[in-house]
This record gives sequence, structure tokens and C-alpha cells, in this order.
Amino acid sequence: MKLAEKIHLLRLDFQINLNPHKKIDRFVNCIIVFGEKITLIDTGTKGCFRHIFNYIRENGRDISDIETVILSHSHPDHIGSAAEIKNIAGCRILAHEGEKSWIENIDIQNRERPVPGFFELVDQSVKIDAFLEHNREIKADKNITMKIIHSPGHSRGSVNILFPEDRILFTADSIPVKNDIPNYDNFNDMVNSLNSIRTSRDYEILLTSWTPAITGPKDIERFLDEGESYLKALDETVKSIYVGEESEPLEFCRKAILKMGLPDFHVNPIVDRAFRGHRI
Repeated sequence: MKLAEKIHLLRLDFQINLNPHKKIDRFVNCIIVFGEKITLIDTGTKGCFRHIFNYIRENGRDISDIETVILSHSHPDHIGSAAEIKNIAGCRILAHEGEKSWIENIDIQNRERPVPGFFELVDQSVKIDAFLEHNREIKADKNITMKIIHSPGHSRGSVNILFPEDRILFTADSIPVKNDIPNYDNFNDMVNSLNSIRTSRDYEILLTSWTPAITGPKDIERFLDEGESYLKALDETVKSIYVGEESEPLEFCRKAILKMGLPDFHVNPIVDRAFRGHRI
């Protein structure tokens, strides 16, 4: 999907194997900037590089034109093809320093954040060539600037990216999608990052990792309202349930998910860790 003359949004489909008998369909967005050189923002899961490469060729460009890959954060659906793309295209990888250990050593990430089917989503670590800093501006082309906005919450080193000339803001996973899996490292930081997105007046098109492009002030406001309301509902539910001691592992998480009316597969250590952060 062409968002601006040289800025495209590409949907990358994948599956998560919850167990041998159940899979869920997911997708994640990748941004491709067709400047004199090509910049990619996020890379999808393992094997998604093929879809990215095909799209680049369909637009009359060559894989060797890829110069930079920016990783919004370290989770497998965003870094899964980064190593393959770097190996083939010889490009550089940029990410926030807060994501370094989980990008450069996926064994650590799998140990600390055991996503179901982790190594089916990402199977290679990749070295970061330079770190992204808050308010840093990167020129993707003559009239295309990418402003880095450190937006912790979903993860410690999550970044949003503003394209000021085209008034486009990419928020990655900084805005919770209503009724989607509660997945964040720090609840309070998540709230603060959401508030920063809401109060910004620098964009007219809002991009996330999990939705089509959102345009128009009313639609953007509605989406932000839904995310904020979801966080508030989660906070109220978690604080009412996570009291005292559990009689069995994930007991509180299970009760919270049931009360919120969310799917059973949301009951897992990653969500439990997110919920426990509400009590800090």
C-alpha cells in the first residue's frame, strides 16, 4: 500500500503455533521507504524477507538497494527476517540500545520472554550496527526525514518513527489494540507513551504494526480512545485480582483474562508478567 510517493506499508502474514493442535493467524506491518537507497522499518517473522524482496522487485528496485533496516523493537515478529536480510543485502541494522541483548542474542530473549513457537518466528540473532537515540533524525532520502521517538512501555527500547514531511507517524506496538493480547513490559510507560502520541500534532496518518493505516482526526481519536479505555479496564481488573498469594501458577492471570472476556490462550507467563507490573 502506497502511503506517500516513496513510503509504502506492507502487510506480512504469519502464524503462531500455540501447541501441536492450535495455531493462530497474525500479521505485522513493514514499512518500505523507496529513496535513492531503500530503508526498511521492521522485517516480520522468519521467512518474511521473501515477501519483502518480491514487493521491492515489483516496484522496479533491486535487493542490493536496501541500505538500512530499522527495528522498532526486539520482538520476534519484528526482527524475524532481519538477519536474513542483512546477510543477503549487506545492509546495516539500527535499533535502540535497550533492545540490544534480545536482538543480538535471541536465546536470551527466548529464555526471558518465551513466546510460543519462538524459534519458528525468529531463528537467527543479528548484530546492531548503530543505536537509535531519542529525537535523532535520519535522512532516508532528499525530502524524507525519519525522526526517532523513544516510546518505552511495550518494551524498554521501543521506538516510534515520525515522517515530518509526509505527516506520518509509525507507532509500532505502542498503542494497545482493543481485546488483543495484553503485552507490555511496563504499564506506566505504556500509558505515558500513549499520551505522548495523543498530544502530538505532528501527524495526519497513524500507522501501527497491527492495523491498516488510520487517517482522519476522528478515526485516529477513536482508535486512541479504544486503546486508552482498554488499558484502564486492564488496570482496574488486574488490581482487583492480583491481591495476596496464588494457590497455583497463573491463577491470577487466568482470573483476569476470564473477567476481561479474553481468549484462553492469553493466559501465559508473558501476560502474567505484564499484569504484575501494574502493582509496581
